[in-house]
Parts: sequence; C-alpha cells; structure tokens
Amino acid sequence: MKKSTRILLAALLILAMILPRMANLTQFTAADEPFWLVVGANYYYALTHGEFENTVYEYHPAVTTMWIGTAAMLAYFPEYRGLMNGYFQQEKTSFDSYLVEHGKDPLALLWWARLFQLLLNVLLFLVAFLLLQHMLDEWTALAILLLTSFAPYLFGQSRMLNHESMVGLFSLIAVLALTAYLFQTPKMGLLILSAAAAAFANLTKSSAIVLFPVAAVMLLGWMMRQWRETGKFAWGAPLKTFLLWAAIFFIVYFIAWPGMWVAPGKMLYEVYGNAFSYAFQGARLSVTQELSPSHFSLASMGRELANFAVSIAWRTTPLTWVGLLLALGFLFPQDRKLVSAQAKYIILALLLLALACVGMFSLVQGRNQPHYVLAAYYGLEFSAALGWALAVRQVTDSKIWLKNSLLAGLLVAQAYPLAFYAPYYFTYLNPIMLAQTNKPDVFFYGEQMEAAAAYLSQKENAKNQTALVYFGRSFSYYYPGQTLLFKPVLFDDKAQLINEIKKSEYLVVYAGLEERLPLLKELTPEHLINLYGKAHVAIYRTAEIPESFFYE
Repeated sequence: MKKSTRILLAALLILAMILPRMANLTQFTAADEPFWLVVGANYYYALTHGEFENTVYEYHPAVTTMWIGTAAMLAYFPEYRGLMNGYFQQEKTSFDSYLVEHGKDPLALLWWARLFQLLLNVLLFLVAFLLLQHMLDEWTALAILLLTSFAPYLFGQSRMLNHESMVGLFSLIAVLALTAYLFQTPKMGLLILSAAAAAFANLTKSSAIVLFPVAAVMLLGWMMRQWRETGKFAWGAPLKTFLLWAAIFFIVYFIAWPGMWVAPGKMLYEVYGNAFSYAFQGARLSVTQELSPSHFSLASMGRELANFAVSIAWRTTPLTWVGLLLALGFLFPQDRKLVSAQAKYIILALLLLALACVGMFSLVQGRNQPHYVLAAYYGLEFSAALGWALAVRQVTDSKIWLKNSLLAGLLVAQAYPLAFYAPYYFTYLNPIMLAQTNKPDVFFYGEQMEAAAAYLSQKENAKNQTALVYFGRSFSYYYPGQTLLFKPVLFDDKAQLINEIKKSEYLVVYAGLEERLPLLKELTPEHLINLYGKAHVAIYRTAEIPESFFYE
C-alpha cells in the first residue's frame, strides 16, 4: 500500500471515530458534568495563581479531568484567571450565574470540555491500536479498534466529561504496553508507556491503584514462563522490572500533578485516605475520622462479583458475549499454530484487568454504580474483539474481500444499537437480557432533563419562574428561569422540602420516586416525558400540592 494511501486511510479512520462522537455533543448534560466544570475552573484558577496546594479534589483525585476543565477554560474563558477572586464551592448554579454575568454560556463551556475529553479518548484508542499492531498485525488491530470503539456503552461513556472512560483507556494502555514489554520486545519505551499510563489512570481516579497488583501478577506470569524455558527461578529480573515500573509511575504522578510539588502529603492523604474511608465506611475521613476496615469481611464478595457480572452482561452486546467465548476458546486451541502466543498473552492480560477491577469493587462494596468498573468493560470488549478477529482470520483464510466483508458486518451489528439509544448511549441494554428477565434498576444520570426544561421554557414568563429539580444541574443549562437543586436530603427532611417548594412554581423529578417521596402519590403530573416508551420525567405544579402537606 502506498504511503499516501495509508495516510489517507488513517485520516479517514480518525475522522470516523471523532465525528460521530461530536454529533449533538451538548444535546443533553449528564448529572456529574456541570460539577466537574466548577472543579476544573477552580483548578485553572489555582494553577494561574500559583496556589498548587489547592489542586486536589478528595479521593478521585480527578487531576486529568481538571486538566480538561482547564483546557476548556483556556479555550473559552481564559480571562477568568484575572476576573475571578477565589474559588467556587461545589454548588454549581452560582458558577453558572457568574459565567452568564460575564457574557459566557455555561453550555458552551461544557461543549469545549467534552470536545477535549473525546479527543483525548480517541487518541488513547489509537495508542491501544498501535500497541496491538506492534504485537499482532495491522488488520487484527484495526478490527479490534473498530469493534471496541463503537460498542454502545463504551461509545456513550467516551463522549462525556467523566473519569471512567479515561481510567479505562489509561488502564488498558498500561496493560497492553506491559504485555508487549514482557512477552514480545523488552524495549524501555514500552515500560515507560505502561507506567505512565498507569500513573495517569491513578491521577484520574484512585481505584486505578488496582494496576499495581495487575502488574505484579503479569510479572509473575513472565517469571513462570522463564522458569519453564530455563528450569530456573529468576527473581531478580522481575523484581527489578517491577521496581523500575513503580519508579516511573511515581515520577509521572509527581510531575503531572502540581499539588504534589508543594504538598505531597496533603495530596496523598486527601486521595487515598478518603478513598479507603469511602470504600470501608461509605464516607470521607472528615466524617468518619478514622478507618475501621475490621467491620468488613469477604463473606459477600462472591455475591457482589455475581452482581457485577450480571450488570456487565446487561450493558454489553450479544456480539461481545460470543467474542468472549471465542477468545476463551483460543486460549486452548487444538492446533497451537493457529493462535500466536502474543494473542494468548493479550487475552489473559485483558481478562486479568477486568477481573481485578471487578474484584476490587466487589471487595470494598462501596457505591457500586455500573460505570465505576468501566476499566473491566475495556478488558472484556478488547478480549471479545480479539476473539472475533482471530475467528474471522481463520474462516476466511487468505480471502481478503471476505475477511473485510465479515468485519464490516460485525461492525454494523456492534454499532447498530447506537441509532436507537442516541444521545443516551450509556443507557444501552442487551436485547437478549431484555427478552429473558426484568430490566435492572434505572440509573438516572440526567437523561431527558433537557426535554423537561424545553417544556417549561415554553411557559409564559418562564424567565421569572422557578423550578425545583431532581438532577437540577443537568436541567439548568436549558432553562431560562431559576433552578433550585432537589438534593437527596429533601427526601427525608420535610421542613427543608417545604421551604424549597414554597420558592418554586414547578417540581421536576424522575418517574418512579413515589416511595422515596410519598407526596408524589397525591399529585397528578402536569406533564410526563417518556424515554423508550416509558414515563421517565414527571413535572408537577407546586400550586396543586394540598394545603394539608404544609401543616401536617
């Protein structure tokens, strides 16, 4: 293939990954994204004023996310560093008001942040492609890239401002680069890439600490292979490699986070102290004061593992299920010449990543939302895609047209659900699971709040009205009036709820919350907004709330 043709195809591939993710980029807003814009603005302010000790956000630590927020501020509102005097608190609506007062659109800032996020995610996908190409071949690497990058759940997560997609991709690269270093070409660049990717994964979210035991197990596997080949145990080389990997990790971790330059103790305490406190006690150290892990046991870990397995089954496609079975089968082929050793090592490393991620969250048994284990999805999706690529190569032999036709068919089948779940791709559910059992509990994440805002925006004098909104952060971007945030405490604090209702003309909540808020049982929604044929968001007029509710 000519160099010019190869460059053209590479450009088309990159555009094919970027443009679909950019479509209707701010059609909706996920629940957490507005908050991370505030944190990003605070990070930008701290950097530009040399207050590096303020570049920490508790246990996440979300450093990469805050760098993206900083990039968005530089692109859209660079003068903020000179206009602002101090930091915004976590409450989001005051930040929106500040932006509007200075002629800036909060939704435009989100657009920039999402753009930088998806560009980074696409870049990380391409790095994974290059690593796979190095270990396997170009066609196989391309097949894996396409099938994984257009898996509905991963596609949806990769175009939002969140931590999980970056944690998953950085973790994936750390594992692939270390696999290439150990089992193919021991080049220092691969070890540096692995450790650096692991550092950035941990700078994104502290749960990526699981990469340390993953790397240790991979080195143990490498040592066992050396023992089988030579008949001698060589502890020195694996230990030296692990220590070098860890040293590179800490150097990158230190350099990439300005807070570590001035207050490393504070940074690590805030991140890992609060992370373990959340894991074992469900709250920050400021609340619990100390850790008490003795209150926990391994007794229910198996049940949690099963729960995660079911959750993952719901959010992966039938194509992924079959691909995983194929990948597992290729670990033990009848003809060893059919599958390269590198392919087996890749599958094992990816499955190890998935198991370690799910195992860690099953052990801590904290706030286990589906996207928290997105790194496991990357391990499973890449394994499944490799399984399909190996199968297609075997059945097509040297028939290039047939091989490419089958790949095109697989890609269409994998990406087909995107047309039905747009723009809420993260709500994808496997059709086989839907046909066999009840749907899992709905995970509200801001979907259809823009539709509720659009409905109320048509009201006369909407600019002067107030709405009390569950997930109001997502709602306020699209509503010209005032938005009050319906905080979870209002479900149990009636006095505070009454106070907020008296300030509002409308109450906007997700459908199905009647048990948590019995008041809803006494009301009839003025308007219902459906999602996939079922009521999803309910809008109530506060004027219709019975007077008895206020005096009981």
